[in-house]
Amino acid sequence: MLPGPVCVALTPKRVSDVFDVPVSGADCVEVRLDYLDDPREAASVQWRDLPVPVIATCRGRERGGQFDGSIGQEIGILERAAGNGAGFVDIDYRSAVPIAGAEVIASCHDFDGTPDDVADVLARVCDAPGTVAKIATTVRSWTDNRRLMDLLARPWPKPVIVVGMGPTGEMTRVVGPGRGSALTFASSGTPSAPGQLGLDELVDTFRVRSIGPDTGLVGIVGNPVGHSRSPALHNRAFRDAGLDLVYLRFPVEDVGDFFANAEPLGIVGFSVTIPHKVEIMRYLDGMSREAASVGAVNTVYRKDGKWMGDNTDVHGIRMALKGVETGGARVVVLGSGGAARAAVAALDNAASITLLSRTRDAGRLEWSRPIDVDRIENYGRYQPDILINATPVGMWPDVDRIPVEGPLRARVVFDMVYNPVRTRLLEQAGAEGSVTIPGTAMFLAQAARQFEIWTGCPSESDAFRAGAA
Repeated sequence: MLPGPVCVALTPKRVSDVFDVPVSGADCVEVRLDYLDDPREAASVQWRDLPVPVIATCRGRERGGQFDGSIGQEIGILERAAGNGAGFVDIDYRSAVPIAGAEVIASCHDFDGTPDDVADVLARVCDAPGTVAKIATTVRSWTDNRRLMDLLARPWPKPVIVVGMGPTGEMTRVVGPGRGSALTFASSGTPSAPGQLGLDELVDTFRVRSIGPDTGLVGIVGNPVGHSRSPALHNRAFRDAGLDLVYLRFPVEDVGDFFANAEPLGIVGFSVTIPHKVEIMRYLDGMSREAASVGAVNTVYRKDGKWMGDNTDVHGIRMALKGVETGGARVVVLGSGGAARAAVAALDNAASITLLSRTRDAGRLEWSRPIDVDRIENYGRYQPDILINATPVGMWPDVDRIPVEGPLRARVVFDMVYNPVRTRLLEQAGAEGSVTIPGTAMFLAQAARQFEIWTGCPSESDAFRAGAA
């Protein structure tokens, strides 16, 4: 049987590459022989010399791999690998045959999507020769995630591996083993399949080995979310508090699709980021007065079987500006989304707030206090006491961008972007002699408040202290 849930997938160009990869923390490795420049090079390799068990795979191009030979040649390569100590071989279920000396993983890969009859497909895979059945499909919606996770709640005649490929399917790779998947795959560098996580992230950040059938799922809803530092932050805080929760990335395009599947998947709360902070309100059963006054939600939680919304950005902004005199200040806010709305609500004692957006449409929205609205390219007309960037401009990976051109002429510059910590906007502000406030100050404060909302516990983890995240 498989030795454990964490498998590192290796994609070597040469056999020597396999033995150079650190695999500490993995239970086994999958060696993709089809990635070798010449798969025949592996004929004499003693796979038992590796420190962990080996799954040998040599997948043909028509099955999503790199091997150009026939299925007969593929099986021949796997038979030699088994004879040289590979304890497991992975073969497409339609071609699976018993192989002496190794356990067979019969697999099915669908790179186009997740079929509606995915349960029937897995049943056919189970009928094929082999001791383990594997299905990996491309996830294009949260309905696909739910169908895959539902497979793990069914009885099967043999152990099954269920994997959702692509960014939206990332949760299946983290949660799958805790729900019954016999294996999950991590990369050691170059992913062998879309959405594969690195070994350190899977084991250390997401703590895959501590996830069980009752672990509550929390995460960040947005598009994109790959840049977010929230998983590392909150998972450390959950660990420090001894809570059976894991914080994931939830890439969402269709908010309705996500909400229809969130509760059945075991999701108990989530953060909300660009571009869903306003749209998310349509799907809530209620919200805090602060969220209602802002007109945007960044925190969602379950209460008495209902979805409730809150806005911790306001708290985060106030904490970030704690040492700044805001009373009577002239403030310019760049942006008109949920973060900008939170900034307007947080600065209720400012003398004036001017919102600079790409269009004047923001002026037709309801705001928590009177504001002026202008186009962002007109920033040169202003000389604010406080400048706040509430746009994603300058966020990783577009770190060379800056939201406004020319001198800033502001006493204080606060950039809500927290990745990178030191943005081009803050670098320019510092060069001009302004007081600069990085987005991490707001990020950590609002995250600590989110932790308290989801858990009912005080946010005592060092993760929420400046410089710890």
